[in-house]
Amino acid sequence: MSTSIVWPLVSNVIRGHSVNNTFGMVRKHANGGMKPHQGWDLEASVGDPVYSISDGQVVFVRDRGDYGVQLCVSFPFNGATYYAFYAHLQRVYVEEKASVERNTLIAASGKTGNASSLPSSEDHLHFEIRTKESPRLGLQDRVSPIVIYGKCPLTVPIAG
Repeated sequence: MSTSIVWPLVSNVIRGHSVNNTFGMVRKHANGGMKPHQGWDLEASVGDPVYSISDGQVVFVRDRGDYGVQLCVSFPFNGATYYAFYAHLQRVYVEEKASVERNTLIAASGKTGNASSLPSSEDHLHFEIRTKESPRLGLQDRVSPIVIYGKCPLTVPIAG
């Protein structure tokens, strides 16, 4: 399988061009401290096509909790296995255990989980890169997507 990586959306930019929607200790906690955000929130309207970022295998498809409808695809990168995790989906077009090729249409963006009450101006795809299929809390077992892409589409959209 190829380790060539593509972007998950046709146009990829961080929601609201805000650092709060990037990876790391970037969200304000009610107690005044900071709390983690485990991935990137990429601007996406409900129904926008979502693509596999690499050749890989569908690890799971499920609907639960804050992430709502979720999809996880394992893929090789630089000699290691990583997991592309997509959340708040409307619909998933692939099944668990299926092999997928990069740029394959795998889902449609949505408003599930804790994104269901957001105004349409904040619609997004939550996207993570994980080092384990089922990560622990916080930032553990996740890396910034910058590790894979080498850049963050904070203010300028990057074509998929």
